[in-house]
Amino acid sequence: MPLTSPLPTTTAKWRLAIWSLAALVMLVPVIAQLTVTGMNWDAFDFGVFAAMLLAGCAGFEVVLRLGAANAAYRVAACLAIGGAFLMVMANLAVGIIGNEGNPVNLLFFALLAMGAFGALAVRFEAAGMARVMTMLAAAQALLGLGLAVTGIGFTPVFTLFYVLLWLGAGKLFRQSAA
Repeated sequence: MPLTSPLPTTTAKWRLAIWSLAALVMLVPVIAQLTVTGMNWDAFDFGVFAAMLLAGCAGFEVVLRLGAANAAYRVAACLAIGGAFLMVMANLAVGIIGNEGNPVNLLFFALLAMGAFGALAVRFEAAGMARVMTMLAAAQALLGLGLAVTGIGFTPVFTLFYVLLWLGAGKLFRQSAA
């Protein structure tokens, strides 16, 4: 009996899965606002969160419109976009180093900007994206090491999580290019 993939197989199914997931994720803070004491989001907070979800979905729409029919490429894109989303969310919500107002946290936005510019430079081509993800993993490791050595912040779990995430996405992009 052949193994079948649980991943969506058509563009329409991928689109439905991504936008449905975004809608469900948007419900989390709405439900928390209604049920959790101390959840004090205002309209601006909800707007920023919705804009972040929209940006992530728009990024995946680019992947779909570029015709990346390969499941490995799409999963790699989900990892990269989802990882960027989580990093931005953590940085805006509580900050990665200290609190959200710590200027050192801007380095993490710079890291993501480097990845975005790299993706544009390689025109989202699979082999190029694999190199961009590898570069991003190296930059993430260097940033984590630099912050630890200078005593600014020690984030080994965060750094390892992202290094592995970027390397995993890179491996899938490389697989897609083969």
